Order: sequence, then structure tokens, then C-alpha cells
Amino acid sequence: MGGEIRVLVGTRDFAGAMRFYGGVLGMPVQEEWSAPDGRGTLFRCSVGGVIEVVEDSPHHPAEAPRGVRVAIEVHDVDALYARVVRAGVEVVDSLADRPWGQRSFETLDPNGLPLVFFTPLSPE
Repeated sequence: MGGEIRVLVGTRDFAGAMRFYGGVLGMPVQEEWSAPDGRGTLFRCSVGGVIEVVEDSPHHPAEAPRGVRVAIEVHDVDALYARVVRAGVEVVDSLADRPWGQRSFETLDPNGLPLVFFTPLSPE
């Protein structure tokens, strides 16, 4: 196996999802499109990782996720946490050092997808 991993997120609030992923989280746009069955945007979230946000359509129905969390490693989780809080985004699990060796926090995207952002803790 090789290549990228892509998480597809259907949304009923396309503009809100664009503001969240691009503006609040600062993920760069890799590709955008508009098709007869809706719009879509690929956001680069890490090396080999992409969040694909697609407008609600019969081909990509927007449904609330269940039993899934997406964990994304970031260079500076403290800076991202401050940015998310300043933007008024609800934080589900506050920023903290975890016993498994990560500093992390969790929030929900506008569609209810749980996102965990983390930075590995340096070994003592």
C-alpha cells in the first residue's frame, strides 16, 4: 500500500465547512470543483492526508458520522488550539498532555465529524 489517505466529508453547509477547514484550521486547498451534483474541495491536512469536503448530493449524502474520529498530527498543537478557541469553535476535549505521549485536543467540524489534533510529546 502507498499513496494518500482521504477522508470524505459530506456537508449541508458547504460555505461553513470551507471557512472551518480553510480559515479556522488553515488547511491549504489542493483542489476545488463544481459539478452538476455539487461542489467539492480537497484540503491538504498532512503528509499523505486529505480531507475532501463535498456538498450534500444523492451521490455524496451528508450524514452525521458515528464511531469515527480523525486524528491529525500538527507541528504546533498549542498554536492551533489558540486559533480554534479565538474563532469560537467548540472544543470537545481541552488541550492536554496525554499518557500515550501526545499533547492533543478534540473539536467537531461543522458536520459533526470529531477531529483530534495532536503533537507528539518529546521524550524526557
